[in-house]
Amino acid sequence: MKHTELTTRNYTGFATTVFLTGLVSVGFGAIDILMISPKGLDQVAAVGLGDVINAGLTALLAIGIVDTFSSRLAIAEGRADLAQRLPVLAAALLTLLLAAQASATVLSFGVGPGLRLAGQDSHLVPLVGDFVTVRTSSMAFTILYAALNETLKICGLKNRSLLLLVVGFATNAALDWVFLYTRAAGYFSSPVAAVATATTGSQILIACWGLRIFLRRMRDRGETFSRPDRAAVGAEARSMARTAPGVGVRHFNDYAGTITLTMLLGTLGVQVLAAVTVATKIWSLFCRVPQACVSGTFVFYGYQLGKGEADLPRTARTLLRYAAIPTAVGAVVVFLTSPWLVGLFAGGDQDEGLTRSLLLAFLLTVPAYLIENHFGEILSVHQRGGLLATASAVTTYVLAIPLAAVGVFVLHSPFLVIAAGVVPSVVLAAIFRRSVRRDHWTRSEVGHDTGVGVPA
Repeated sequence: MKHTELTTRNYTGFATTVFLTGLVSVGFGAIDILMISPKGLDQVAAVGLGDVINAGLTALLAIGIVDTFSSRLAIAEGRADLAQRLPVLAAALLTLLLAAQASATVLSFGVGPGLRLAGQDSHLVPLVGDFVTVRTSSMAFTILYAALNETLKICGLKNRSLLLLVVGFATNAALDWVFLYTRAAGYFSSPVAAVATATTGSQILIACWGLRIFLRRMRDRGETFSRPDRAAVGAEARSMARTAPGVGVRHFNDYAGTITLTMLLGTLGVQVLAAVTVATKIWSLFCRVPQACVSGTFVFYGYQLGKGEADLPRTARTLLRYAAIPTAVGAVVVFLTSPWLVGLFAGGDQDEGLTRSLLLAFLLTVPAYLIENHFGEILSVHQRGGLLATASAVTTYVLAIPLAAVGVFVLHSPFLVIAAGVVPSVVLAAIFRRSVRRDHWTRSEVGHDTGVGVPA
């Protein structure tokens, strides 16, 4: 299968598709805000806060499951035994999906009390509760939609996955309008609930379409599937359950660190908070480039592992080189255009000089950020959820947040607070690289696609 070969063309095509997919994904939240804005400031604020909470729950409960499933699927595709592995993997995914749904439902009950305890506006609490309740009640569909999207990319249908997301975006916008501005609005407790339902509905629709596209692709390839053995499904589900939480916790730690950093910087005043908000927005858009590249690392390393590649260090170096070039070019472009970018996003009375300096601080962390995530994705393929969770927790809560607190309350320097982010990234990069070299490149892999025989 040509799409599993590690070539510049294949990697570039894959990473470009993931980059475009990321840009479209940003639009889902933006279109919700745009469509609900005529309904009032409270509704906009509730959607914004609800989306932040839902992002945290998704990072904790969904991303680990999807990444664990995807890495094993990529290994199977590289080994050319997808037909044998997929039924077992899919059945195990459904098992974890149900567990994640139950966990999301339980956690959603604590959103209202948690917001009240945090002193949030009493008018916002029920609205945010509506949003989170609707989104968490469909966590299973969120995971299913994401897993299907990854499956299409891994199986050589990356352009179809992008098309699917574009159609999903259009569907989401259409459902927003129907649920907010037609008679259908009367069926919802609030406009916030209507917007959340529109997103859920679009995910369900494109998940169904994605499944149809995938099954048609499998028929064209002549793949036939058989009923999976119950014992094999149970073993696979237990193996995935050992790995997925660790991967999810790593993403949640990143999320918690970012939120805490913003809150700490907000104590330095409105001008600093506004500058941080704009700089973070530009940084987040730029990060779509390295994130797309390390997604390519994740998939193509999995392909090579499945093929039994003897020289995995060479594969990793090639992938890092492929990722470094567009990331460096993107960073230079952002730096050179920073006056224009800041002017585009900043308000009329905002300190643009401060905003540009904070953006520069973010850019200084790029090399460490890329290497950390490069080796982090390789460890995800090797099913090292325990290490990913532990290392990211220590660096987030022992290094990143304390360093940020010192920068805010002792040094009073927002630039140093952001630039200090290079320290935990360097530590994580060193830990991840050492683990990969010691545990996975100095011996033959045993049970690399199930986690059996691989250190946690």
